[in-house]
Amino acid sequence: MNYIHDTYTHYHRSHSEIDLSSHVKNVCSMKVTSVEISICEIMQGLCIPAGISWHLIDEVHVPINCKGSFYWVLAVIVLKERYIRVYDSMKGHKGHADKIKKLAEMLSTYLTISNFFEKKDRTDWSLLDAYKEKSNQHAFDVHIVEEIVQQSSGTLDCGLFVAAYAKFLSDRHQIPSLEFDPKKHCTRYTSLLWDYGVNKACTGYVSDNQDLPRPKRTFI
Repeated sequence: MNYIHDTYTHYHRSHSEIDLSSHVKNVCSMKVTSVEISICEIMQGLCIPAGISWHLIDEVHVPINCKGSFYWVLAVIVLKERYIRVYDSMKGHKGHADKIKKLAEMLSTYLTISNFFEKKDRTDWSLLDAYKEKSNQHAFDVHIVEEIVQQSSGTLDCGLFVAAYAKFLSDRHQIPSLEFDPKKHCTRYTSLLWDYGVNKACTGYVSDNQDLPRPKRTFI
């Protein structure tokens, strides 16, 4: 299911315009409604391992798949500055433009209905210049990040690069523009996942919910 496209289409059209004349369309509409509820719950810090409400963090990392091209990019929602940074490992690829645009237009709406702006114990959003004179009809700005390491032509490393970008940013490191060894990073991530699986099996875990609490960060 194309969640961003279908959710955008469902929300930005009035219910009277949505054609539910067939069972298939009705089922699709109910699925989208379920996704909308999940979006609000995630913004409130529910239904995800991190368990942190968005009003308590600075950035949200969102991997985005480009429909029909098996291609991924990383979108970073910078809440205090009210914009989205896009990290693309294949400069010039246009497959993500439509999804990013729709995400940018929907964000304010879902932040509003999830009561994000009413939670001011950490940040009074109305006092930030980026939010002044803006309503939930105003889209987030979009910035395409330049001068970051790119994948080699003809490879299928976009997912690896998205993971690497997110790791660099999470550790507060600068993303390199040249020096990057995909094979090394692939081996590292494979080892980490294997080690995680072994530890999980040895301790009898059946889900991530049984992990020990982690220190809270200001990004997810």
